[in-house]
Amino acid sequence: MSEKTEKPTAKKLRDAAKKGQTFKSKDITAVVVLAVAAVATGAIVDLRRIAFEFARVAMTGATPDAAEYFKHWVRLFFMLITPFVLVCAAAGALPSLVQSRFTLAVESIKFDLTALDPMKGLKKLFSWRAAKEVVKALLYLAVSAAAVWIFIGSAHREISQLFRADPALLGHMWVKLTGRFVLLFLVCAVPVLLMDAIVEYFLYYKDLRMDKHEVKQEHKESEGNPEIKSKRREVHMELLSEAVKSNIEQSDVILANPTHIAIGIYMNADVVPMPFVSVRETNARALAVIRYAEEKGVPVVRDIPLARAVYRRSRRFSFVSNDDFEAVMRVLIWLKQVEASSTGTDIFPQADENSAHAPDSDRDEELDPPTGGFGGRGDVGAKTDHPSE
Repeated sequence: MSEKTEKPTAKKLRDAAKKGQTFKSKDITAVVVLAVAAVATGAIVDLRRIAFEFARVAMTGATPDAAEYFKHWVRLFFMLITPFVLVCAAAGALPSLVQSRFTLAVESIKFDLTALDPMKGLKKLFSWRAAKEVVKALLYLAVSAAAVWIFIGSAHREISQLFRADPALLGHMWVKLTGRFVLLFLVCAVPVLLMDAIVEYFLYYKDLRMDKHEVKQEHKESEGNPEIKSKRREVHMELLSEAVKSNIEQSDVILANPTHIAIGIYMNADVVPMPFVSVRETNARALAVIRYAEEKGVPVVRDIPLARAVYRRSRRFSFVSNDDFEAVMRVLIWLKQVEASSTGTDIFPQADENSAHAPDSDRDEELDPPTGGFGGRGDVGAKTDHPSE
């Protein structure tokens, strides 16, 4: 079996998330719940109401009905504890959802008999994750001892006052001291928490690593599948209206960037000898324009500087700016030369040898050769209904 050295792909991570295999640090959730509980205990739970009930019965000396008294205490208990439980539940659910990127692991709910395999259980006992848990438990034990030592040293006066405190204030003092100790413990446990999160993240990616064959197979399934390609082509075509498609077909050339910008150039010398911007699209619509132009045999020239310049200085249904006029005309002349050479005709019978030259060396570096730089059939002469003819 080949060694798994490749990072997991996005598809691998998505599939694992559906099965419940996401990066989750349980200690982060536990710490958040403890911190919220420590704060909420003093802010939400009002122990004075409990003390008041005991004091009321003691002062009146009455003997209440047992059934009614029990119902009263049940109602009081739920009134006090329900807000506290809801806050703690939300504090526990939110970190888990954030860590899983709000992905619901539907497949993990299904009953899986393979989870009862004793061999898998033995493997878990002798794994890096099990070793991490042992080390983490020892570190938390040391943190707890340090937190107790610091707490006793800083709060020994308050602790000694508990034995002489007023019974009415005793509950409040206990809640205050407990909250302080919990917060102190959490502060001391932060280094262990961060170390655990880092190691857990490393183990999570280690479990999802792929070998080279898996990466190639996944790429083949996602990119090489004819059905997926066809569906992707349909999505691109849906982005274009019939008017835009017509403008693409009538364009002399599509300037590409090569995937972020698509500029359609049209020129009819019999009407106005100026290049005209017929199409101007970006991002997904630019990809759709390029793909449609390739299907219709419209030349696609990948010239990044020129495409960006025309996009920046020109608008759709306007003439090319003066700054880009010469560069665009050189592209159009070059295309005419290639088209003429493929048909064996001379498009400049009256011009001298230097008037219809190919683009200079700088432009040759920017424009791809006709057989590789055009996104259509690689044959400019294959384009029909050329607007300028």
